[in-house]
Amino acid sequence: MVNLATTNSFANARAIFVSENDIHVVGDASATSNIVFSPFTGQYWNNGAVSNVDGGIPAKLLYDVVVSDGNVYISGDGLNTVQLRMQAAYWKNGVAIPLHEANVRGSRARGIFVAGKDVYVAGSLNFQNETAVYWKNGTVVNLGDPLNTSFANSVAVSGKNVYIAGSEGFKGGSRARYWKNGAGNYLTDGSEYSSEAVDIAVSGKDVYCVGNLQYYDNTRVAKLWKNGISQSLPGAIRVSSVFVFNNDVYVAGEGFDNATKSPMYWKNGVPTVLPNNGNGAFASSIFVKKAITTMLMDK
Repeated sequence: MVNLATTNSFANARAIFVSENDIHVVGDASATSNIVFSPFTGQYWNNGAVSNVDGGIPAKLLYDVVVSDGNVYISGDGLNTVQLRMQAAYWKNGVAIPLHEANVRGSRARGIFVAGKDVYVAGSLNFQNETAVYWKNGTVVNLGDPLNTSFANSVAVSGKNVYIAGSEGFKGGSRARYWKNGAGNYLTDGSEYSSEAVDIAVSGKDVYCVGNLQYYDNTRVAKLWKNGISQSLPGAIRVSSVFVFNNDVYVAGEGFDNATKSPMYWKNGVPTVLPNNGNGAFASSIFVKKAITTMLMDK
């Protein structure tokens, strides 16, 4: 386990990306643990060295990072210093790139993907309700029905196809789904109270999603879906990230190890318990390179 230093006491590490010999991590930190009143600051670690992300729009909550052609792209929510509220954005090499309508509506940015010269960001805009959208090079594309609440959490691009993972309101709760080129596909049968797809990856013709479900009896289940069909993850309680490498499928999250909650990852459904200090660590992101697995844990 490698600790990530920050001058603040309470930090969250949310996403990891490895490029050549550099390890990039994003998240946020605060001077206090009070989530309502605490002034969060977006944090970026490059090989363990921490810095703030504040070029143009000061980052407050950072959710994803990707490196392409030597450029570092980070997505998240920043502070609109004029209206004094949160605003969806992404940063290229530390400089904020505005997203269409994000400065005039309530907005969130979550996943980011770079394909060639095109930058895709998944998130939401507040119309009548919070609505799933994605931005391509800053231009917004609506996914959800503005009359129904929906969220977009992750984006993957394969060829000309754009895949988005998230959720949509259903019978007073929510239902996990993904969109392919704007067409929505539910991932559950709707028997649960709430569910969401939190990450998506595409390998060839196969689409992988991971997500979490809560039933009416408060039972919670973590899922991996391949092309819409659920697969087992032994011991899984909660999942956060999926990565496909050399036809192997890796999932990060949390599971039971001898009745104890522990950070874990699953390779093709086989769990591996990660070392931790017992303070509630959770594996929030996974990246695999040359069969070496790099895990990100939040605690």
